[in-house]
Amino acid sequence: MHNIAASPRRVATFASVTALATALFSAFPAHAQTQATIGRTLETSVEGSIERPEAREGAPNILVWMLDDTGFGQLGCYGGLVDTPNIDRVARRGLRYSNYHATPICSASRASFLTGRNSHEVHIGGHSAMSIGFPGQDALVPRGAGTIAENLRQSGYLTYAVGKWDHLPPTDASAAGPFTYWPSGQGFDQFYGFLSYDANNFAPLLWDGHSSVALDEDPAYHLSSDMANRAIAEIEARQAKGPKRPPFFMYWATGAVHSPHHAPDEWLEKYRGKFDEGWDVARERILARQKELGLVPANTQLPPHPEGMPAWTDLSETQQRVYARAMEAFAAQLAHADFEFGRMLDALEASGELDNTIVVVTSDNGASGEGAVEGTFSEFMMANGRFASVEQNEMFLDEWGRAGSYPLYPVGWAVAGDTPFRYYKQTAHEGGIRVPLIISWPAGIGDEGGIRDQYAHISDVMPTLLEAAQVAPAETVNGTSQAPISGTSFAYSFEDPSADTRKSVQYYEMYGNRAVWADGWKAVVPHRLRTWDFSLQPPISDDEWQLYYLPDDPNELNDLAAAEPAKLEEMKARFDAEAMKYNVFPLTNTGGAQALMSQRVSKALRDRDGEYRYSGILDRIPESLAPPVSTHSYTATFTVDPTSGDNGTLFAVGGRFGGVGLYMRDGVPVFAQRYMDTRLQTLEASRAIKGPAVIGLEFDRTSPTTASVRMEIDGKEVASGNLSGILSVYVFSSNETFDIGRDNGTVVIDDVPSPFPFEGKIGETEFKVAVDE
Repeated sequence: MHNIAASPRRVATFASVTALATALFSAFPAHAQTQATIGRTLETSVEGSIERPEAREGAPNILVWMLDDTGFGQLGCYGGLVDTPNIDRVARRGLRYSNYHATPICSASRASFLTGRNSHEVHIGGHSAMSIGFPGQDALVPRGAGTIAENLRQSGYLTYAVGKWDHLPPTDASAAGPFTYWPSGQGFDQFYGFLSYDANNFAPLLWDGHSSVALDEDPAYHLSSDMANRAIAEIEARQAKGPKRPPFFMYWATGAVHSPHHAPDEWLEKYRGKFDEGWDVARERILARQKELGLVPANTQLPPHPEGMPAWTDLSETQQRVYARAMEAFAAQLAHADFEFGRMLDALEASGELDNTIVVVTSDNGASGEGAVEGTFSEFMMANGRFASVEQNEMFLDEWGRAGSYPLYPVGWAVAGDTPFRYYKQTAHEGGIRVPLIISWPAGIGDEGGIRDQYAHISDVMPTLLEAAQVAPAETVNGTSQAPISGTSFAYSFEDPSADTRKSVQYYEMYGNRAVWADGWKAVVPHRLRTWDFSLQPPISDDEWQLYYLPDDPNELNDLAAAEPAKLEEMKARFDAEAMKYNVFPLTNTGGAQALMSQRVSKALRDRDGEYRYSGILDRIPESLAPPVSTHSYTATFTVDPTSGDNGTLFAVGGRFGGVGLYMRDGVPVFAQRYMDTRLQTLEASRAIKGPAVIGLEFDRTSPTTASVRMEIDGKEVASGNLSGILSVYVFSSNETFDIGRDNGTVVIDDVPSPFPFEGKIGETEFKVAVDE
């Protein structure tokens, strides 16, 4: 651990640097506890004291805003063109870090942030949704890697997680658990949020603790507002303790600004026309602002466009119109989330707690290029290997950013958002990993508005915050001895802007894209730059390393690999050493991980002979646990009794951006197929059901774009037809679930409200999925 240089403000807060160091290096003394004297009766007994862990007097609150997919150049205080007055307010009261790095993707970064260890070290080297059976990628965070929440809780803090929680095995994300890797199993007293890599901001599937949340029907609902409401309520609930409120750790992880880029209409209108000049002008304006702010050297130049990214002036008028609208939605979502964050700051200020709250604002990776060249009106098109054309996107122009879209901007805006660095999320170049970090703490940091350029990594934040809070790392968590924290505290930088970087080496790896940094040098591999195309599997053996010296070349423009072959070999050896140490091997592509997952699905199907049986109403089953009807042929039977009501959902998976379902309307069974381009095709039975019956369904997938459907009632055919459209080849959705008796989230069929519950009774439901040969 590192000492923090004293300042007049810090002396008042910490008492002395020596006291801080002592608190960090030694275990906390046991509470002075009076032992009870036990007699036969109360009259002959003496009561002992009841002692529980309490935070030290003056311990700071800690509020973390974990932004999603936010590049280095997207916040106002980092030169960005989006209004973020509340984030900027935090920056004015604190420090901005210009040389801070995350991992290239959300799951890995969040696991690293919370545990203070490297992502592969805690078994989430890629995304947990693509977990595979190797130590660095099985998504099972070791019990010996207790989180910052658990460490703080053992020292008397209340701990809250609000928002996104996606670094857990996808098969655990149901009410059946297990809950080991949910927030409750990772040190958090309270959780309110979603268990997926994104959420529909107008219709999210949320959990409160381990219970599903039924949202009120509110046309003005937006997830960012809901998250702020919950955070404020949790903070204010501490009033019940009286004037001595326990300190809190709040992990506020918004869906913003991961796709879908959703925002309320008034915020969308605020940004109309703001980006008509295009991304090339935007890059120049952002870089000029960054130079004025002192965030980058005055001689910094813009890197060239990545291959396939057109110049704005080469675009057609239609492309410019659509692309500008896509950026408007992103900006509106970020600005709206900043507004809601401001409400939280106001609540802390009103209670007198803001000055002694460590406020951290950061991002999990760089801006996302996963919208591909054209952007997409629906992220799930990309997730299924389909890329929207500008003509398809134009059809959704009026709905872009509203409930009728699930959009993500084109890669050109990600490049602009990562100014002045190269590339974007999923890559190991600086654009994918160098992100904003703001830390404010008026009661403990004296240099308000300062900039720090020490090299830091997302695994370093946990030990930094523990040091600032004077909390010694716990030796055991839940009875498990703790492994060393591999992150390096950078609290030394709080009061000394010229302090030398104390970190010596840091690796990066994400599905073949990899790098290693050491003492200013960086070796990096541009392995897979079309990050939106999961089908690409370039041979790792063909990779060529690049070499940069970042103090002179922060955005990797001058490749020194040919000029410095000995240094390159030294750096490659460093990468291999770190990779062996932290579970990075074996290297694979996303396609390779998906192939292993498909093999597991096939094996699981064979093991159960393709049969899935359920009884009654059941909902919130993630696709990873559900019958794989998004990718396979199947038959299904539904035992129903509509005598007490003949409308509602019999089963559904997915929603309005891709899915399938069987519904009843006035007793008539209706099959609905929602293609990945959001087009709907239905098949209606020829007669209604008046009493108990068995409905049979047969779905025969003949290609990725064709299928046939046949429906029976009590063994007699009542409908048949052919389907033609863009079918799912992977999953329908990251967050819409498999439901029986209701359709949570968005509804597959048109013109009915969610969850459209079945009014009658549902007995046995059985699916028989075709087993892979």
